[in-house]
Amino acid sequence: MNYRVLRIEEDVDFGCEERKEGDPVMAVVRLEDEDGDVKIVRQRDQMLYDRDINEGDRVWFDERQELVK
Repeated sequence: MNYRVLRIEEDVDFGCEERKEGDPVMAVVRLEDEDGDVKIVRQRDQMLYDRDINEGDRVWFDERQELVK
């Protein structure tokens, strides 16, 4: 299924603890599917940069459940 990226925000909710050393920086990605339903997922922030995924882009999930354009 294809999605449109509505919003990308830094994931700052670590619960009662800080992010552990060595854990990747994550982003919260708000997606809208072809039916207009909204889905929120966490993805590695650096992966989004590496794949040049930005707000407004059309994306889908690969076999590892990572976003690709």
